[in-house]
Amino acid sequence: MDAERALGTMNYELIKGRPKRLMWAQRDPSLRKSGVGNVFIKNLDTSIDNKSLYDTFSVFGIILSCKVAHDERNQSKGYGFDHFETQDASDQAIQKVNGMLLIDKKVYVGRFMTRMAQKKNN
Repeated sequence: MDAERALGTMNYELIKGRPKRLMWAQRDPSLRKSGVGNVFIKNLDTSIDNKSLYDTFSVFGIILSCKVAHDERNQSKGYGFDHFETQDASDQAIQKVNGMLLIDKKVYVGRFMTRMAQKKNN
């Protein structure tokens, strides 16, 4: 109960000027490595942060992890990842948000694929 309250009230609060990210602990790496529920988002406006990405995609289901990629200067690289609890939630997010304008940029949303899987498809 306390963990749920912390996720709901303290996620993305600033500590030393940087937003903290709270997530449920995933002790089983096979869930993450399986690719089930993983979504890749690219062509993000640089003003979109972790919280904005989370808020945009949380309407589709429970998000286990959400992150915008940053460079060494903490500048957005223009892409990010969402890991949904279910494949159905990720499929809905892909269907509804792919091609949508977010802050005047048309974003691509698709299933996350490892580099090795991408090479196999090419």
